[in-house]
Amino acid sequence: MSLVMSTGFACALVPAQVGDLIVGTAVSSVHVEGTWRMRDDRVLCDGAVRAGLLIVAQDAGLVVRVGAVVSSETVVWQAEEKRRLHQLTDATGLDMESAAVAVVAQEQGVPMAIVRTVSDLADEDLPLDFNLFLRPTGWIKGMRALIGRPSSVVGLNRLRKQSRVAADRLTEWFQRYAETNIESPRLSR
Repeated sequence: MSLVMSTGFACALVPAQVGDLIVGTAVSSVHVEGTWRMRDDRVLCDGAVRAGLLIVAQDAGLVVRVGAVVSSETVVWQAEEKRRLHQLTDATGLDMESAAVAVVAQEQGVPMAIVRTVSDLADEDLPLDFNLFLRPTGWIKGMRALIGRPSSVVGLNRLRKQSRVAADRLTEWFQRYAETNIESPRLSR
């Protein structure tokens, strides 16, 4: 491999719009044990690769937020928790995968990049606690929560629309990226 790129959706922890790109400068992970704590696993994203990614985004006319990304092993679904994470980490975006991907890239000595699109915003709650669905018996609890709160169906529809916008922007960026002649730093050495 000449480059590892973590892509997908992210929550914006700074003012942003759904569909904005988040290009990472670094990534670390957090965990919650009563309060949020940062782990000592910070990995820097490759600066030369990031510069190329930003050129592609600029040429495509996409709005980009550049900054650190933080990864959580749980779905952070409440706006208040998102605010706490931003205060703790000063991160631009939040996802669940990039920190784990970055650790492996670092172990293998492969440059790392993060390009994600905003699917949900810092000041909005997700329609329900999706962590329920991550547990073996959680589907039943998750469905009860959904049925018990019919307004969450409206929120799920909002999230579906936001995810479509985020997917379209990420696809647009990838199409532009695939058309460029930007090489990985490892290939050009």
